[in-house]
Amino acid sequence: MKKILALLLILCMALPLTVLAAEEKLPRLEFPAANYVGYSGYTFTMQMTVRNSGKLQSTKTLELRDETGRVWATRDFKPGATKCTFKVELDASFEGGANLSVWCGDTQVSIDTAYVAVTDKHRKAIQTVDTDQPYMSLSFDCAYIDTPTDELLALLDELGIKATFFMTGEFVLNFPDSAKKIRDAGHEIACHSLSHPHLLTYHLDMRFKQVRRNVEIIRDTLGVTPRLFRPPFGEFDVTISAPARAEGMEICLWSIDSKDWDWNYTPDKVLKQVTRNVGPGTIILFHLDGYHTLQVLPEAVRYYREELGLEFVPITQLMEMGGIELPPSPYVD
Repeated sequence: MKKILALLLILCMALPLTVLAAEEKLPRLEFPAANYVGYSGYTFTMQMTVRNSGKLQSTKTLELRDETGRVWATRDFKPGATKCTFKVELDASFEGGANLSVWCGDTQVSIDTAYVAVTDKHRKAIQTVDTDQPYMSLSFDCAYIDTPTDELLALLDELGIKATFFMTGEFVLNFPDSAKKIRDAGHEIACHSLSHPHLLTYHLDMRFKQVRRNVEIIRDTLGVTPRLFRPPFGEFDVTISAPARAEGMEICLWSIDSKDWDWNYTPDKVLKQVTRNVGPGTIILFHLDGYHTLQVLPEAVRYYREELGLEFVPITQLMEMGGIELPPSPYVD
């Protein structure tokens, strides 16, 4: 018996180290959420959930990487560790959107990925463009019905105006022919969320979906990459502007609300609303289905041209006149 035990001991000692190393298992980590927001100039902290600490014989270096292979942060993971936190000092080079995962060498140890939108939290939304050139913009929000499309397009054509149309994803899906008519008439297409909700009442994942799905639908249906996002009701914060800018869009509000959505506003009241405090760089908010819009537009345009000497360009062109740069677009058309 002693001879057998001695023989077994000798055999075990002779086993190559690679066999023992094969028993080592890397940890399995999980992102606590699907979407995150980061701010350039600030520290971004990612607290991973350790689903399985693995079977490690030594400390391993883990990397938080994006889809391009850029390493955002590293940290040591010790055998039996139950916590894993990455900290990233974000600067302007991180601005945009990124899909993050965790790696140990050539092996991904995160179960899934997480999407992070990074923005300058101090960047302002567009309301009025500061320019001394004699131009302004008309914009039309499209959400619920498309009935007036042909009449409005005919009127804008007659007036010689190219405008910006902010479309919800549902508008494009429900009325693709009307959306395509607007595009084919040479007007600028922009985003207005997926379904026109009060975005600030939604949790973060739904806020991201309302922005990103809107872009996807417009690109797939119209073949256009939108560069502006108008939040419904003008309600937003950085958790909405961050994913919008990551999609290559700037938040665009308005200088003057025509109130054409309010039945209590008569044609005279709407006209008065849109003809005061107007100047170069003004952005007017109308609606495709607004009350009295078609009736008011000719007189309003006459006033802008004859009394103020202003002409019309889409909003992104107006921004260019004011030296305002759009966020880089992740899409190559």
